Amino acid sequence: MESSLVPEGRPLLLVGEADGRAANELRALLADEPIDVLFCSEAPRALLLLGREGPDAVLLGAMGGPIEPLEFLRIVRGSDRGLPVVVGVPRGDAAYADTARSLGATLTVERPYGAADLLPSVRALLRGLGRDPRGSAPIDLGRLRVDGQAPAFRLDGVLVALPPTEYLLLRHLARNVDAVVPRQELVRAAWAGDADVRSNTLNVHIMRLRRRLGDDRARPRWISTVHGVGYRLTVPEAGGG
Repeated sequence: MESSLVPEGRPLLLVGEADGRAANELRALLADEPIDVLFCSEAPRALLLLGREGPDAVLLGAMGGPIEPLEFLRIVRGSDRGLPVVVGVPRGDAAYADTARSLGATLTVERPYGAADLLPSVRALLRGLGRDPRGSAPIDLGRLRVDGQAPAFRLDGVLVALPPTEYLLLRHLARNVDAVVPRQELVRAAWAGDADVRSNTLNVHIMRLRRRLGDDRARPRWISTVHGVGYRLTVPEAGGG
């Protein structure tokens, strides 16, 4: 099985950009941001990465291949209304911006990108668009301690950073430790109850949480699936999981 293309632990931004110069400028603009960035030049490949990597947000610029950027956005929104997507709009093209917003763009910014417009947009998306997880008390479950101030947890004393959506999911599971949490309740906790969040989106984020917790894929001990209902978080004894 092909491994993940990016390291885990920080928010992941998927960038769709076929223009090599623009991609290099973006790399420079985003170099100091506390995120991982995955670049893709063709829309079919980007759709594959959406399902495989589970990015926390998408920056959609010019795309190569048979699928135009706005058609790519239409396809994404047909299955996932909750994924934050910022669309790069050719400078001065108001009609393009209006169409992007009508198709479900979360934000639009002008291309060529500038730090003053782009960076605040990216930061807003990766904060969860207002779903700020900070300011809550930590949840201490012994081996597992979920931070209340930063998107992170400690497992046996080792600090592990989390993307915002996974943090919200883990906090909700931890608040209900040993209980079965229905899938729709988790969607409400992490995506503000968006009814159009696709089933696979939740599955991908749970899969990534399991990996961070060191769960066995075939026989998970931390986050178990209760088929047809939801998920249960338990804290296994040290040495066994």
